[in-house]
Amino acid sequence: MATGRSQFVGAAGQFYLSYGLAVRQINASLTLGNAPSVDVLASSSDGRYTLSFQVKTSRKAFRPSRYGSEGCEWDVGSSVIGKHRESFWYALIDLQEDDQSWNPRIFFVPSRWVAEFVKPDFGRFVYFLPTTAKDLTLERWDLVKNFLSGEKDAIDWTNDWPEDKLVKWGTP
Repeated sequence: MATGRSQFVGAAGQFYLSYGLAVRQINASLTLGNAPSVDVLASSSDGRYTLSFQVKTSRKAFRPSRYGSEGCEWDVGSSVIGKHRESFWYALIDLQEDDQSWNPRIFFVPSRWVAEFVKPDFGRFVYFLPTTAKDLTLERWDLVKNFLSGEKDAIDWTNDWPEDKLVKWGTP
């Protein structure tokens, strides 16, 4: 369990995602630590479709140079390795602490991307999202709504691997 400042950073991310879902009239429920891998559950109004979100929050995620690219990075832990499904997404939140306006950014990432990026031999278990994938992930509330409506484009997005935009180690 997180303690001290990191506990507040994590809670800020979970509440920020829940707020974003609620203002878009999407049913959201915080698990408040009662589910080991899920922080927020979202569902369509009729309950037919659900999304489970693992929220990872960084005070300042931007990295000018990492793995030969510019992008953002979040600590994720070793439990993410190989764990993915269409209805399990990451909400990666950058609080942008250096920005005095505190204007957080949220990146929606399919669990497949994280599960295949993080490797067991990493010294520190982090996920790196290159700036080249920003258009696919940043503030993509439309994908959340479309998935919860059962739309094929959002479901396909969770299974896609845009080779030209992501960093990947070896073969799947």
